[in-house]
Amino acid sequence: MNNPTLPTTNSNVIRDLRQLMPARAVTLSEAYAVAERQATRLLALQEIRSVPVDLNRLMTLPRLKVISQPRHAMPTLAGFTEWQDGQYVVVINRTNSVYRRRFTFGHELKHVIDWTLRKTAYARLSNDPDKTDRHVERIADYFAACLLMPRPWLKRHWYKGYQDVEALAQMYSVSIEAMTIRLKYLGLLEDQNQRLFRRDFPSFGDLLMPSCNLSM
Repeated sequence: MNNPTLPTTNSNVIRDLRQLMPARAVTLSEAYAVAERQATRLLALQEIRSVPVDLNRLMTLPRLKVISQPRHAMPTLAGFTEWQDGQYVVVINRTNSVYRRRFTFGHELKHVIDWTLRKTAYARLSNDPDKTDRHVERIADYFAACLLMPRPWLKRHWYKGYQDVEALAQMYSVSIEAMTIRLKYLGLLEDQNQRLFRRDFPSFGDLLMPSCNLSM
Protein backbone atom coordinates (compact mmCIF):
# COMPACT_ATOMS: atom_id res chain seq x y z
CA MET A 1 0.00 0.00 0.00
CA ASN A 2 1.46 3.37 -1.02
CA ASN A 3 1.86 6.02 1.62
CA PRO A 4 0.10 9.27 0.76
CA THR A 5 2.27 12.29 0.04
CA LEU A 6 2.35 14.46 3.13
CA PRO A 7 1.66 18.15 2.61
CA THR A 8 4.53 20.55 3.10
CA THR A 9 4.15 22.38 6.39
CA ASN A 10 5.21 26.00 6.75
CA SER A 11 8.31 24.87 8.64
CA ASN A 12 9.40 22.73 5.69
CA VAL A 13 8.92 25.25 2.87
CA ILE A 14 12.58 26.22 2.47
CA ARG A 15 13.63 22.56 2.63
CA ASP A 16 11.02 21.69 -0.01
CA LEU A 17 12.34 24.41 -2.32
CA ARG A 18 15.94 23.31 -1.83
CA GLN A 19 15.02 19.80 -2.89
CA LEU A 20 14.19 21.12 -6.36
CA MET A 21 17.90 21.77 -6.90
CA PRO A 22 19.83 18.73 -8.20
CA ALA A 23 22.45 17.41 -5.77
CA ARG A 24 25.26 18.28 -8.16
CA ALA A 25 26.76 21.20 -9.99
CA VAL A 26 24.22 22.66 -12.41
CA THR A 27 24.61 24.53 -15.68
CA LEU A 28 23.57 28.15 -15.94
CA SER A 29 20.42 27.28 -17.88
CA GLU A 30 19.53 24.64 -15.29
CA ALA A 31 20.03 27.18 -12.52
CA TYR A 32 17.54 29.56 -14.13
CA ALA A 33 15.04 26.74 -14.70
CA VAL A 34 15.30 25.64 -11.07
CA ALA A 35 14.84 29.23 -9.88
CA GLU A 36 11.57 29.49 -11.80
CA ARG A 37 10.35 26.13 -10.49
CA GLN A 38 11.17 27.23 -6.95
CA ALA A 39 9.26 30.49 -7.35
CA THR A 40 6.27 28.65 -8.79
CA ARG A 41 6.38 26.06 -6.03
CA LEU A 42 6.63 28.71 -3.32
CA LEU A 43 3.51 30.49 -4.57
CA ALA A 44 1.65 27.18 -4.62
CA LEU A 45 2.79 26.17 -1.12
CA GLN A 46 1.72 29.51 0.31
CA GLU A 47 -1.54 29.42 -1.68
CA ILE A 48 -0.84 32.79 -3.30
CA ARG A 49 -2.96 32.96 -6.42
CA SER A 50 -3.47 36.64 -7.20
CA VAL A 51 -1.57 39.83 -7.86
CA PRO A 52 0.13 41.67 -6.41
CA VAL A 53 1.93 38.81 -4.70
CA ASP A 54 1.48 39.17 -0.94
CA LEU A 55 5.07 39.06 0.27
CA ASN A 56 4.05 39.59 3.88
CA ARG A 57 2.90 35.97 3.86
CA LEU A 58 6.41 34.88 2.90
CA MET A 59 8.02 36.99 5.60
CA THR A 60 6.48 34.70 8.23
CA LEU A 61 8.45 31.64 7.13
CA PRO A 62 10.21 29.99 10.08
CA ARG A 63 13.78 31.04 10.84
CA LEU A 64 13.39 34.09 8.64
CA LYS A 65 13.60 37.62 10.02
CA VAL A 66 13.17 40.67 7.79
CA ILE A 67 14.28 44.07 8.96
CA SER A 68 14.83 47.43 7.31
CA GLN A 69 17.57 49.97 7.68
CA PRO A 70 17.92 53.56 6.44
CA ARG A 71 20.09 54.39 3.46
CA HIS A 72 22.90 55.85 5.58
CA ALA A 73 23.35 52.44 7.22
CA MET A 74 23.72 50.68 3.85
CA PRO A 75 24.35 53.42 1.24
CA THR A 76 25.47 51.12 -1.58
CA LEU A 77 23.16 48.17 -0.94
CA ALA A 78 19.53 47.42 -1.65
CA GLY A 79 19.66 44.49 0.76
CA PHE A 80 21.70 41.61 2.13
CA THR A 81 21.21 38.34 4.00
CA GLU A 82 23.15 36.84 6.89
CA TRP A 83 22.84 33.86 9.23
CA GLN A 84 22.53 35.12 12.78
CA ASP A 85 21.46 33.44 16.01
CA GLY A 86 19.85 30.49 14.28
CA GLN A 87 17.89 32.40 11.68
CA TYR A 88 18.24 34.06 8.31
CA VAL A 89 18.22 37.81 8.67
CA VAL A 90 17.22 39.71 5.54
CA VAL A 91 18.07 43.40 5.72
CA ILE A 92 16.42 45.75 3.23
CA ASN A 93 17.12 49.39 2.47
CA ARG A 94 13.96 51.14 3.64
CA THR A 95 14.75 54.31 1.68
CA ASN A 96 14.17 52.59 -1.64
CA SER A 97 10.77 52.61 -3.32
CA VAL A 98 8.25 49.94 -2.42
CA TYR A 99 8.87 48.33 -5.82
CA ARG A 100 12.58 48.06 -5.16
CA ARG A 101 11.98 46.76 -1.66
CA ARG A 102 9.64 44.06 -2.99
CA PHE A 103 12.14 43.00 -5.62
CA THR A 104 14.98 43.07 -3.10
CA PHE A 105 13.06 40.77 -0.76
CA GLY A 106 12.47 38.28 -3.58
CA HIS A 107 16.14 38.45 -4.53
CA GLU A 108 17.32 37.90 -0.95
CA LEU A 109 14.83 35.07 -0.43
CA LYS A 110 16.58 33.18 -3.23
CA HIS A 111 19.86 33.62 -1.36
CA VAL A 112 18.18 32.10 1.71
CA ILE A 113 17.02 29.12 -0.35
CA ASP A 114 20.50 28.70 -1.83
CA TRP A 115 22.32 29.21 1.47
CA THR A 116 23.31 25.54 1.92
CA LEU A 117 23.40 24.76 -1.81
CA ARG A 118 25.58 27.39 -3.40
CA LYS A 119 29.01 25.79 -3.10
CA THR A 120 27.84 22.58 -4.75
CA ALA A 121 25.12 23.77 -7.12
CA TYR A 122 27.02 26.72 -8.60
CA ALA A 123 30.51 25.22 -8.52
CA ARG A 124 30.85 25.05 -12.30
CA LEU A 125 29.16 28.23 -13.47
CA SER A 126 32.57 29.78 -14.09
CA ASN A 127 36.22 29.35 -13.23
CA ASP A 128 36.27 33.03 -12.30
CA PRO A 129 34.88 33.60 -8.77
CA ASP A 130 33.78 37.14 -9.63
CA LYS A 131 31.90 35.93 -12.69
CA THR A 132 30.30 33.17 -10.62
CA ASP A 133 29.13 35.80 -8.12
CA ARG A 134 27.58 37.82 -10.95
CA HIS A 135 25.77 34.73 -12.22
CA VAL A 136 24.47 33.99 -8.72
CA GLU A 137 23.13 37.54 -8.39
CA ARG A 138 21.38 37.32 -11.75
CA ILE A 139 19.84 33.99 -10.80
CA ALA A 140 18.46 35.64 -7.66
CA ASP A 141 17.12 38.48 -9.81
CA TYR A 142 15.43 35.94 -12.04
CA PHE A 143 13.85 34.18 -9.07
CA ALA A 144 12.47 37.51 -7.85
CA ALA A 145 11.04 38.26 -11.31
CA CYS A 146 9.41 34.82 -11.48
CA LEU A 147 8.00 35.26 -7.97
CA LEU A 148 6.55 38.73 -8.51
CA MET A 149 5.59 38.30 -12.18
CA PRO A 150 4.81 34.60 -12.67
CA ARG A 151 4.99 33.55 -16.30
CA PRO A 152 1.47 32.00 -16.57
CA TRP A 153 -0.21 34.87 -14.74
CA LEU A 154 1.46 37.54 -16.83
CA LYS A 155 0.76 35.74 -20.09
CA ARG A 156 -2.86 35.26 -19.12
CA HIS A 157 -3.29 38.94 -18.38
CA TRP A 158 -1.45 39.92 -21.54
CA TYR A 159 -3.58 37.77 -23.81
CA LYS A 160 -6.75 38.99 -22.08
CA GLY A 161 -5.83 42.44 -23.31
CA TYR A 162 -3.92 43.92 -20.40
CA GLN A 163 -1.07 45.19 -22.55
CA ASP A 164 -0.29 48.58 -21.04
CA VAL A 165 3.11 48.22 -19.39
CA GLU A 166 2.51 50.89 -16.78
CA ALA A 167 -0.87 49.43 -15.83
CA LEU A 168 0.63 45.94 -15.57
CA ALA A 169 3.46 47.24 -13.41
CA GLN A 170 0.93 48.80 -11.06
CA MET A 171 -1.18 45.62 -11.06
CA TYR A 172 1.82 43.48 -10.09
CA SER A 173 3.35 46.14 -7.81
CA VAL A 174 6.68 46.22 -9.61
CA SER A 175 8.56 49.00 -11.33
CA ILE A 176 7.88 49.82 -14.96
CA GLU A 177 11.50 48.90 -15.73
CA ALA A 178 11.14 45.48 -14.12
CA MET A 179 7.87 44.81 -15.93
CA THR A 180 9.39 45.87 -19.26
CA ILE A 181 12.33 43.50 -18.82
CA ARG A 182 10.03 40.63 -17.85
CA LEU A 183 7.71 41.18 -20.83
CA LYS A 184 10.65 41.29 -23.21
CA TYR A 185 12.11 38.13 -21.71
CA LEU A 186 8.80 36.33 -22.16
CA GLY A 187 8.59 37.51 -25.76
CA LEU A 188 5.51 39.62 -25.15
CA LEU A 189 7.21 42.88 -26.06
CA GLU A 190 9.29 43.38 -29.17
CA ASP A 191 12.96 43.97 -28.56
CA GLN A 192 15.87 44.05 -30.96
CA ASN A 193 17.97 42.19 -28.40
CA GLN A 194 15.33 39.56 -27.70
CA ARG A 195 17.74 36.70 -28.30
CA LEU A 196 20.15 38.20 -25.80
CA PHE A 197 17.38 38.38 -23.20
CA ARG A 198 16.64 34.72 -23.68
CA ARG A 199 20.28 33.63 -23.62
CA ASP A 200 21.40 35.57 -20.59
CA PHE A 201 18.76 37.02 -18.29
CA PRO A 202 19.50 40.71 -17.71
CA SER A 203 20.48 42.05 -14.34
CA PHE A 204 18.04 44.08 -12.30
CA GLY A 205 20.92 45.58 -10.35
CA ASP A 206 20.32 49.08 -11.65
CA LEU A 207 16.72 48.86 -10.51
CA LEU A 208 17.73 47.91 -6.98
CA MET A 209 20.29 50.77 -6.50
CA PRO A 210 23.93 51.24 -5.60
CA SER A 211 12.68 46.53 3.69
CA CYS A 212 9.66 46.02 8.26
CA ASN A 213 6.43 46.49 6.64
CA LEU A 214 7.22 46.68 2.98
CA SER A 215 3.61 47.33 2.02
CA MET A 216 3.78 44.06 0.18
